[in-house]
Amino acid sequence: MLNKVTLVGRLTRDLELRSSVNGKPYVGFTLAVNSNFTDQAAFIPCYAWNKTAENMVKYLNKGSLIALDGRIDTRVEVKDGVQYTIVQVVANSISFLNSITKKELVSETEPIKFDGDDAILWD
Repeated sequence: MLNKVTLVGRLTRDLELRSSVNGKPYVGFTLAVNSNFTDQAAFIPCYAWNKTAENMVKYLNKGSLIALDGRIDTRVEVKDGVQYTIVQVVANSISFLNSITKKELVSETEPIKFDGDDAILWD
């Protein structure tokens, strides 16, 4: 069996790094993916973990274009006695397809500063 998904889309909001109960960093986000057949977009809930999540929060913001390779994951929740199945995508890898610069990284009066851990992202 194969559970693999590839999506290209834009982030719908700025990202916020969180930690699981085990202390692992993760980020939850929604990816807006255009349809080839209609003028509507699909809004896909996604998650990324560990270093991938940390790099996304560091370099991406609302409107950033990314490619995501991952897998579909489902979970069941019960709310007010009604059972819901939640479908989401868990990212295995993320490719940054454009460079919308985060405001805190670039200032018009101050040059960009990189520490040894930073990657330089250019179009």
